[in-house]
Amino acid sequence: AYRDRAETILGLLGPLAGEHPSAFGNLLCALDLHAAGATEIVITGDRPDLTEVVHRQWLPNAVLAWGEPYDSPLWHQRPDGAAYVCQGYVCEAPTTDVDELRDRLRNTA
Repeated sequence: AYRDRAETILGLLGPLAGEHPSAFGNLLCALDLHAAGATEIVITGDRPDLTEVVHRQWLPNAVLAWGEPYDSPLWHQRPDGAAYVCQGYVCEAPTTDVDELRDRLRNTA
């Protein structure tokens, strides 16, 4: 339902945003996110080293979930101390290595 509404809004305002892009900065960011898709990054457990790797990257279409687990599919059956990089709701194998996470994030940008 939300995706359908968003696509309707983008379709209606897209031509106007094309004529006046400086007036539609947020809409154009939303259009970019819709076209490129989001990267979801989940860091389980207390791993400030992994979190720092994410924060040091330019990832405009990324969502980071970290900290205490809660009742969400993001945390379901994920062991502590690992990072998961997901796109299109499909996650790569977890990593606990800082350099490997950095490489994976470079490949998503």
